[in-house]
Amino acid sequence: MVLDSDIQDKLSAHREAKKETVKTIVEKQVEQEDIDTLKKLQASMDNLIVSFGQLAIQETAVKAQKAALEKSLVDIKAEELALAKQLSTKYGDGSLDLETGKFTSKS
Repeated sequence: MVLDSDIQDKLSAHREAKKETVKTIVEKQVEQEDIDTLKKLQASMDNLIVSFGQLAIQETAVKAQKAALEKSLVDIKAEELALAKQLSTKYGDGSLDLETGKFTSKS
């Protein structure tokens, strides 16, 4: 049978062994220069993150503008084809000098 004194002895031995394995926590004061350097790096990182955010917004705006311009290009090309067909029907095949307004027929 286990005696209370045996339990107490084992518990004391266990606590002593545990104290030896636990590292002592030591607080040190960090130099202000090091703190300032860390704060400067943190501020630089914050600025970089903001810049990336602004860039992402600008990129979205540029993509929207590009899509609008591409649609305008498609619309202008379609209008150009329709006008070319209309002018060919009206004047026949040939070339037009936009400066003088003179049409030269191929036939």
